[in-house]
Amino acid sequence: MFFFIAMIIAALSGMGVGGGGLFALYLKYFSDYSQIDIQAINLLFFLFASGSALLVHLLRRRIYFGAVALMIAFGALGSLLGSSLAVRLQGEALSKLFGGMMIAAGSYSFIRSTKKKRS
Repeated sequence: MFFFIAMIIAALSGMGVGGGGLFALYLKYFSDYSQIDIQAINLLFFLFASGSALLVHLLRRRIYFGAVALMIAFGALGSLLGSSLAVRLQGEALSKLFGGMMIAAGSYSFIRSTKKKRS
C-alpha cells in the first residue's frame, strides 16, 4: 500500500502539485515514523523526483546554470542552518515549524496562482 501511495504522490509531484508535502503529511498521519524520519524520507523522495525533472530539463536545454549555482550556494547554507536548528529542537516543535512552513508555502502558491489568473 505504501508503494502505491508513494507512486500516486510522485505522479502528483510531477504535475506540480507539491507531492513532497503530501507525502510528508501521509507519513505523519498514517505511519509510525518520527518527524525527523519523515523529513529524511521526504528529502529522499525529493531527490528522486527532482532527478527525473532534471533529466527532462537537461534534454530540453532549459537549465540556467547561473541560477543553479546560486541555488546550490543558498541551498547548502540553508541546509547547514536548518540541520543545526533541527538537532536543537524537540520533535513536536519541529513538527509545528514544518507544518507552518507548509501552510506558508501553500498560501504563497495559492495567492500567486490567483494573481496570475486575474492578469
